[in-house]
Amino acid sequence: MRGVRVPKREAERVRRRLLEEGVLLKDYQPLREGDYVVFPVSECPDDLECVDREFLSRRKKPRSLEDALREFLPEDAVQRVTKSFDIIGHVAVIRIPEDLWDLRKKIGEAILRVHPNVRTVAAEVGPHQGVFRVQPVEVIAGEPNLVTEYREFGVRLRLEVGKVYFSPRLSYERYRIAQQVRPGEFIAALFAGVGPFPLVIHRFQPNIRAYAVELNPDAYRYLVENIRLNHAEGKIEPILGDVRDVAPERYPHMADRVLMPSPILAEDFLDVALAAAKPSGAVIHTYALGPNDDPFTEKEYELLRYFRDQGWDAKILNRRVVRSYSPRLDQVSFDVFVKKRV
Repeated sequence: MRGVRVPKREAERVRRRLLEEGVLLKDYQPLREGDYVVFPVSECPDDLECVDREFLSRRKKPRSLEDALREFLPEDAVQRVTKSFDIIGHVAVIRIPEDLWDLRKKIGEAILRVHPNVRTVAAEVGPHQGVFRVQPVEVIAGEPNLVTEYREFGVRLRLEVGKVYFSPRLSYERYRIAQQVRPGEFIAALFAGVGPFPLVIHRFQPNIRAYAVELNPDAYRYLVENIRLNHAEGKIEPILGDVRDVAPERYPHMADRVLMPSPILAEDFLDVALAAAKPSGAVIHTYALGPNDDPFTEKEYELLRYFRDQGWDAKILNRRVVRSYSPRLDQVSFDVFVKKRV
């Protein structure tokens, strides 16, 4: 970039002249070189010393991600991008529309500019994969470090993005359930992942016992570590295995409360929830995906019919939309009280 180099004693006079002539580049900072000042200019006056230099931008830090993205994206694209990213510890995870994929590095750098606590930006690459429902990602900006620590309601959760399933968007759901738990409850946490549901419950109600079952070895490793980090040893038992084996064989009909935080798997494992539930009465927290124009009716009917066909009385205590899952589907939760029919 072109610059005008002048002695410090003449700097203010020259600055005013360059400003009047309309050649001073106000978006860049002047340089100081010993007894000289170098002003960034669009063109050099013939009677002044001209040099080539690198100048720092004066542009103000954008107030929001929307502002940063508007520097290079149209408004409709800005809205699509900002609605599809999460921050997990120091890692931001974003879903980039296919037509914007070539701009992924600029989008990642925009996130780093706006969120000083974010050091790594990762983009989702394809759908959740395999039996563990893991979301593959690619680092597009910042440090290549996907091992992070996320904090929620005073709970510390270590995990590796791209190796385990975890959603910060279920934060309120975890809090909501934790507020229902009473002292002395025995809890079955199925599809436990790195432990967010049982650990948040333990944070608010430490006088519980729980077993947390996870099939993914990577998630199980972090589950064990997170139980230790949150001083929940002896209260939450981590188990590596298939819930179909663990619930009926090791803890049959012992749970006051059964957690099934998977909208994809829960419907296929209702029999496991009943195998864990106390016949005298238990609450099952289960999840499903339903059309966003009416996400409850069909799923509620199927739930109640299933439990009753298995010989259990069932009552819906609460139902709510947890989050938008896709343009046409919502994730919904059902709190269901079940009791074995005599």
